[in-house]
Amino acid sequence: MLKKRLKAEQAQSNVCADIAGFDFNDYDAHDIDEVRHYWLTYGVLRFKNTRITDADQVAFSRNFGEFVIHPKQLQEGGHPTHPEILVISNATQDGKPTGAMGNSEATWHTDTWFYERPPAGAILRAVKIPPSGGDTYFLSTYMAYETLPAALRKLVDGRQIFFQNVYDKTGKLRLGKTEPTSKDFREWSGMVHPLVRTHGETGRKALYLGGTADKAWIVGMPLDESEALLAELWDHTTNEQEVFVQQWEEGDIMMWDNRCTMHRRDSFDPASIRIMHRTTTSGERPI
Repeated sequence: MLKKRLKAEQAQSNVCADIAGFDFNDYDAHDIDEVRHYWLTYGVLRFKNTRITDADQVAFSRNFGEFVIHPKQLQEGGHPTHPEILVISNATQDGKPTGAMGNSEATWHTDTWFYERPPAGAILRAVKIPPSGGDTYFLSTYMAYETLPAALRKLVDGRQIFFQNVYDKTGKLRLGKTEPTSKDFREWSGMVHPLVRTHGETGRKALYLGGTADKAWIVGMPLDESEALLAELWDHTTNEQEVFVQQWEEGDIMMWDNRCTMHRRDSFDPASIRIMHRTTTSGERPI
């Protein structure tokens, strides 16, 4: 039995809990074990109104695994002094972006689904927020799988899904990739993962759709059948009946399990500045 020093209170939906009683400047291994317990239980944790530094965030994140460097950290999203941090920002300096992702909407996805070993978790801290917009939404892919109609579950169990990794969701060529010569995306560079993945720590099954239905393929299916099934699975997963909405305040931290959740972001006024600092931790290859 865990000795409960911390308190977790379910927030809005069963995918998120608010954590109270955690001191980012004074914690021990038992406190980290409790945070991990709640993280695995809910999938998403929120720490409200923290006042921590970048160094504090890096030190806390290190307790949950090795750091993963997001592709955008090698481009506009790099941090000037903490290479572990991805800067998500629409601010500019001397006409150049000082962070990644700008101000546009980010549609439903899991992080870097096109990696062989997608990250297990992410920790996102609000440094500066706009007066409105830029909200972040979370859903449970455990629930997406567990609520599938029996006929759909039978179709997806044991299947694999191919994700191309040449272009990002905006159609931009990914770092280190070259333009493909084939028009058939199934012949492009990519990654194959199970369509239903088993969580490496909880053993629970989750639907694994990655980040887009476009140019994804359920291996072995005729392309038209694959597209129809993926559209149905995306519709089922993102119907937003059980979604947690994070309306940010400066200092808020969201910590999510990338193996069993998806998230998206609202757009916001480009005249406003939104700055977020994210650390990402390593995960297992989906099985």
